[in-house]
Amino acid sequence: MKGKVTVITGVSNGIGRAIALNLRNHGCKVVGISRSQPDIELDLWVCADITIGADRERIRTEVEKCFGRVDLLVNNAGKGLYATWEELDEAELRSLFELNFFAVAALTREFLPLLKNSQGTIANISSVAGKIWIPCMGAYCASKSSVSMFSNSLRLELKKYSVKVLEVCPGQINTGFSSRSMGMRKPPDSPGRSAGPEALAEAFYRAWKRGKSALVYPGWMNWAVATVRGVFPWFYNHYSLKVWNLED
Repeated sequence: MKGKVTVITGVSNGIGRAIALNLRNHGCKVVGISRSQPDIELDLWVCADITIGADRERIRTEVEKCFGRVDLLVNNAGKGLYATWEELDEAELRSLFELNFFAVAALTREFLPLLKNSQGTIANISSVAGKIWIPCMGAYCASKSSVSMFSNSLRLELKKYSVKVLEVCPGQINTGFSSRSMGMRKPPDSPGRSAGPEALAEAFYRAWKRGKSALVYPGWMNWAVATVRGVFPWFYNHYSLKVWNLED
């Protein structure tokens, strides 16, 4: 994968930063997109807000001018929201979807001509929260579920162009996500151990290299999702009411 040109949004911290470091270590050229300057070395950094159309066009123009191609687009930038549907602020809800979904779809469309030319890969960072319902995180779950449906339908539409779509669903990753989230609720402690973003980044690299269409990380989250959805939803619902203090 040496010399592959990769574009990563939300590169200044968390998962985006870890993926950028990992790909550079594997010899890729990394273009980082963020509003604040990252503290890592990149081949190109573009200061931009991906929710703004003019910024998205400028990103594509600068990348095309510098490298002439794109082999991997990583739609990573996103944010969280902790609130019940009744509590949440409508402006925050719209802001959440603007970044987590609409910007993802729009930036992908901006880069599609380059990705078709290279027969490249689009990697959308969704979430395990897009596969199960979580009280007080319903808006976030909905935004990430939208990313999952976008990924799965886009994959079929781009098959004839040999462009791959990789849906990445992180579970418990230690990135400080909660501290940067919107909303009036404080999330409870989650069971189990959180994985580091570096481990996720390496799993992501292997999934990209092997041409996979989906990655759930940590792997045990596959079991957790299957259990919640198909085996013990009643237990999960009861537990959720308790930990989020939603019981009468």
